[in-house]
Amino acid sequence: MVIEKGYSSDNKEHWIKAYDPNNQNKEEAFKIVIQEKMVWNLIEKDKEYFAMYSEKGDNPWVLEDIQY
Repeated sequence: MVIEKGYSSDNKEHWIKAYDPNNQNKEEAFKIVIQEKMVWNLIEKDKEYFAMYSEKGDNPWVLEDIQY
């Protein structure tokens, strides 16, 4: 479930805040970086998606795949 969308002040990093409604509550939402702006543009706030994302080391979560 996507609850927030945003981007950095230089418009180079786009992100969403989301949580798994089956296993988490809204307060446990976390940031996922979207590497392609076109994908970020298509994601809607307050919608539920099936997504795969990964995290490497201390880097933020990165979106790998998303489906409506």
